[in-house]
Parts: sequence; C-alpha cells; structure tokens
Amino acid sequence: MSKRPESAGLMVHLLIAVAVLGLVFGGGVVVGWATRERRPPAMEKSAASIPDAEVTRELAACRRAVKARAKATAIPPATATSPPGETDDAGVEKATAKVEALQKEVEECRVRETLANAYVCGTITDHRNLLFVLTYNAPCVDEAGVGEFLVNSLEKCTNFDKFPAHLDEDELTQEEKFIIAQSEQNRALRTKSDLTRGVQETLRRCRKRFGLPSE
Repeated sequence: MSKRPESAGLMVHLLIAVAVLGLVFGGGVVVGWATRERRPPAMEKSAASIPDAEVTRELAACRRAVKARAKATAIPPATATSPPGETDDAGVEKATAKVEALQKEVEECRVRETLANAYVCGTITDHRNLLFVLTYNAPCVDEAGVGEFLVNSLEKCTNFDKFPAHLDEDELTQEEKFIIAQSEQNRALRTKSDLTRGVQETLRRCRKRFGLPSE
C-alpha cells in the first residue's frame, strides 16, 4: 500500500517537469517569431569578401568622374547668347582669337608711341631753330616755352640707342625712317646739359645784339 503513493508522487513531478519544458520551449518560439522582423538583415557582401579588382575599378571610376567635373568647371559652358550647337571648344577658340586681337592692338599702340617719340626726339634741331626765330622776333624772351620743351625732348630719345626691334622697317615711310635715324643720332650726341646751355646761349646772344641787359 505504501508504494502507490510514492509512484503517484513521482508521476506528479514528471508531469510538472514536462509542463515547464513545454512553457520554456513555447515561449522561446514566440519570442523568436516576434523579434524576427526587428533583426537587421545580413549584409549581401562583407568587406572582406569584395575582390581587390572590384575596389580598384570603383576608385578609377570615381577619379574619372571628379576629373570630368573639374574640367567642366574650368571651361565655362556656352552662354545663352551663343549660337545653337556652339561647343566649349568653339568658346575657347573665340577667347583665344580675342586675346590675339588685343595683343595685336597693343603692338600697334607700341609702334605708334615709338613713332610719336621719334617725332619729338628727331626734331630737336628744328626746335632749336624755332627758338632762335621766336626770341629774335620778341624782346629776347622765350614766352612760348620752346626752350623748356627742347630740353625735355631729350627724354623721348631714351629708346633709340639702336633701331627699335619691334618696328618693321619695311612698313615705315621714308619720313619715318629719317626721323628715327635723327633720333638715334640725337640719342648718341646730345645731352640735357648741352641743350640747356644752348638755350641760355641763344637768349644771351639775342640780348647782346639788341643791347638788352642780361638777366
């Protein structure tokens, strides 16, 4: 009679253990199912699984894209006023032509300036004669300031140590060639102090001739 209660107690403990295991297993299944959608999906490829060749191709493509963008930024696109179909190359050619035209204009301006200086420097002797005529027809006074202009004319001779290299002799007139030759001669022979003494001597002789007191 005493063994039946023991076997019955053992059976109860086994049933309790099975029930606990069932609850634990069922709870795990429910929790796993509930959290399945919240887990981040696995990466398609890990960094270690990407071949080096593929990385190199991607970097090369990136560099090409950056280089193309830099080039497009350096050359401004055609403006809205450009004719249809005009490309960046056409814009560059137009800009180059404009620069060349400006350079030609600067060279022509330099030629004109040189010739203008030659007409001042090369006519120093003519201005000395003019000073003589004016002072002898006036009370021996240089009212027009020809003497001062004569002395300052020597400053225009500084570029005539030799024939200017930027001038094309074949394109010059005979008068221009002569005046440049005179400029080279004045540059070589005349000094500012000599011209100053020459102006003073002209005025002194004029006063002496007409019996006027010297200054």
